[in-house]
Amino acid sequence: MKLKNISNILKLSGFKNIELDSIIESNQVLKRSGGNFRQYLFSFYDQNYKEWTLIPDLSLASVKKYIEKKTNKKTKWSYIGEAYRKRDKSNKSPIIKQLGYEIFGSYNKAKDDNEIVQTSLKIFRKSNFKRCEVNLSNMEIFHVLVDKLSLPLRWREKIKRHFSRKEYFEELLKKLSDDKDINPKIVEADKRLAENLKKKNLHKTYSGRNLADILSRFDLKNYRDVRGKSNKRDIKIIREYLKISCPIEKAPRILSDFFYKYNMNIYISPDYFPIKKNNIKNVKVLFTSNINRTLEYYTGMNFNLTVDVKKKRHILLSGGRFDKLIKDLGYKNIPAVGAALNSDIL
Repeated sequence: MKLKNISNILKLSGFKNIELDSIIESNQVLKRSGGNFRQYLFSFYDQNYKEWTLIPDLSLASVKKYIEKKTNKKTKWSYIGEAYRKRDKSNKSPIIKQLGYEIFGSYNKAKDDNEIVQTSLKIFRKSNFKRCEVNLSNMEIFHVLVDKLSLPLRWREKIKRHFSRKEYFEELLKKLSDDKDINPKIVEADKRLAENLKKKNLHKTYSGRNLADILSRFDLKNYRDVRGKSNKRDIKIIREYLKISCPIEKAPRILSDFFYKYNMNIYISPDYFPIKKNNIKNVKVLFTSNINRTLEYYTGMNFNLTVDVKKKRHILLSGGRFDKLIKDLGYKNIPAVGAALNSDIL
């Protein structure tokens, strides 16, 4: 299937093709993804010592262009181009070909989520692949689940924030499962030191933070929001949830039963997901809780569409809702949803 044919599908679906910039200010990338992403950037400084980078992700360039329009109107865009990231295990080349389509100002979530998923299915049906599997999930379910747990607030926020960082996420769960990383002698010594520091000048600054803030954080960790032995149950619930995978038509009942089992007041309605049937003309649809964990900005519905290539499963399309990204990059709180094609396997 040629990319030109996909562009025609998107045009007929009302998506306007746009050209994107090739560079962006580095701080706009790091605002969204944190310093951990810096290692993948091709960055440089201009004559005014402002740092720029080659675009590492075209959805970021698309959001930047939308912000520049200074609007909150519903806008449907598509684009084709190249992104640039230093090599790691997930990409064989520093040049990543991307085709994406997005709806900004997406205030009707149900309608627009469904449109993105259905547009993705249109693209699949025009491809050379005969069968596919759609995996659907929703970050809202995971966030509500975590908020219902008895974990300390700061740990709940950490778990939600670092869901996309698999290795670090596992470290968090392991720490919450036991307290073997805590040395009681060091903790007691730190508490004595903290009591002495409270007698000093609390306005004095250390590494950009004043002493009052440092001591407040210390009190939070050691007195007001400490880890408890009940955490093991909560971690068990998280791990069990992340193993749930079932036909989409059964998902509302299975999820509601799961939450009832653990006395959580969470109910998933039958019309919650944009697709409600399991099999649609060679398309198998599943609810899969543990997907799309390489991207940190999904806030709601997310999905991927997988196909078999040489007897191996590959992601053809993936996407989801990213309602906070535009605000995170310094503009208004405007909801959005979109998807991208893995053109390398066409």
